Amino acid sequence: MDELSQFRHRIDECDEGLLRLINERLKICLEVGDYKAGRGLKVRIPEREEEVISRALGLNDGPCPPGVVQEIFRLLIDTAVALEENPDTAHNEK
Repeated sequence: MDELSQFRHRIDECDEGLLRLINERLKICLEVGDYKAGRGLKVRIPEREEEVISRALGLNDGPCPPGVVQEIFRLLIDTAVALEENPDTAHNEK
């Protein structure tokens, strides 16, 4: 395996790990949605969303630019909210 292939293999492994963690996070969010629905709680809590984004920005030690971190976590939060509001849209495991 040449050096470029080795880099690509490492990237592929990172992608697999990212996808696994994203799906794990969203599964937890579905549980949160069930919890909130069962107690009549609001799905979207802007203060919590900002807390999550701020925490991610504080944990970021680069090289990912802060704006990208913010966009990624905004997308994760928006996806989680959409799933909490309509869990039937979740993609079932294979």
